[in-house]
Amino acid sequence: MNALASQAILETKLFFRRKDTMFWTFLFPIFFMSLFGLIYGNSKWPGMDIRSVDYLLPGIVVMSVMSTGITHTLIAFVTEREKGVYRRLALTPLTRQSLIGGQIVHHYSITIMQTLLVLTIGILGFNITISGNIPLAWLVLTVGVLCFVSVGFALTGLVRTARSATPIAQIPFFFFMFLGGVFYPTSMLPKFLGYVANILPSTHMNDALRMVFYQGAGIGDIWQHLLVLAGWTMACLAISIKFFRWE
Repeated sequence: MNALASQAILETKLFFRRKDTMFWTFLFPIFFMSLFGLIYGNSKWPGMDIRSVDYLLPGIVVMSVMSTGITHTLIAFVTEREKGVYRRLALTPLTRQSLIGGQIVHHYSITIMQTLLVLTIGILGFNITISGNIPLAWLVLTVGVLCFVSVGFALTGLVRTARSATPIAQIPFFFFMFLGGVFYPTSMLPKFLGYVANILPSTHMNDALRMVFYQGAGIGDIWQHLLVLAGWTMACLAISIKFFRWE
């Protein structure tokens, strides 16, 4: 436990030293929340009971989680591995489980900060009202963070150089974003893409958050979404540990 906590603290300190990473991590979701809020205002899309900006808020939260969990995890890990950071750590008592666990705790804390910023802008700037169960929304967020960080780690075993990390990270990020209902309902997709969307973790996290935020859903209403997210998490963690490389 001490090794895990120490690794999480170390990763967080390194994160706050990277000014460019901090910029994109915190300002990227804020920019989208502000942009869509200004564009749509109080307007509604046809057939929807809530405003367009209300619909988009959970999607922007999910996009932030994916950006940090997939893109930042993959790029930062591969870059540090290429610099030999993890080769030196391999000579210490630190286990791969503690290293991955520390990264997960670090990314979870960063994602919570992102989410609070987005929610603050949405509530104060665009009068978004969240009437659902906040602890349950927190549970969905937690399971989602674990899921997407696990996806990022699973990809580290496939990427050998820092140069290739960015384009490879963008593939699942944009795939999950555009097919996962972040910016529009998955019901708008062609039927064959709808089948694909139904198995994506982004779709299930989006649906669960919207149901909790605006429909007052309980755990009995969203357990299937949580189960899919947990399934992705376990599968990707197994891949991460199996194909983990110190160098």
